[in-house]
Amino acid sequence: MTVRAMPSPLRYDLMAWIASRGRERVFRERQVDLARIALGEAVLDVGCGTGTLAIAAARRVGEQGVVHGVDPSPELVARARKKARRAGVEVAFTVAPGEKLPLAGSSFDVVLSTLVFHHLSHDALRASVAEIRRVLKPGGRMLAVDIGGPQDDRRTMHAASGRQVAFDLAGIASRLPRLGLEEIESGPVESGMRRLENLHYVLAEAA
Repeated sequence: MTVRAMPSPLRYDLMAWIASRGRERVFRERQVDLARIALGEAVLDVGCGTGTLAIAAARRVGEQGVVHGVDPSPELVARARKKARRAGVEVAFTVAPGEKLPLAGSSFDVVLSTLVFHHLSHDALRASVAEIRRVLKPGGRMLAVDIGGPQDDRRTMHAASGRQVAFDLAGIASRLPRLGLEEIESGPVESGMRRLENLHYVLAEAA
């Protein structure tokens, strides 16, 4: 099986900027709003990539809050650290997979995860959601954004042939209660990125 090489972190950001026509920050701010992030909260971004969402969360929580980002790619994490320094915000970034978070239980008010779940196997997805639940405080919130909802047959980033991606976040939501998460709300969310599949969000609360 041929594995597509990941672009360099700088190219990764450039591609996101071009795809979103320079409006990626608008998409990230929308996610911060959907997660209901407030001043002083503790936030974790699982699969943080180059840190754009974590930086937006850090601006929202202010100096009273705490933001942590984790990603299995050392290269992306290094880029995220540089971006946070340039943005003048405090974000702790760690190289780690979502299936095994090196963080204390019940330590976050909000956990974010964007376009990560569809990459994972069934077992890895279940383990990642279980870890998210473990690190959430009682009553804490998880916001997941991924491919989901009605899709058409257009050629997209993950389905260049026009076939639909075999993943639907809306379907995953029905299984969250088994892992101690109760859905609060869900629906479509616009990324503004050309050729990206239609996205869906789920906001859930730790039971």
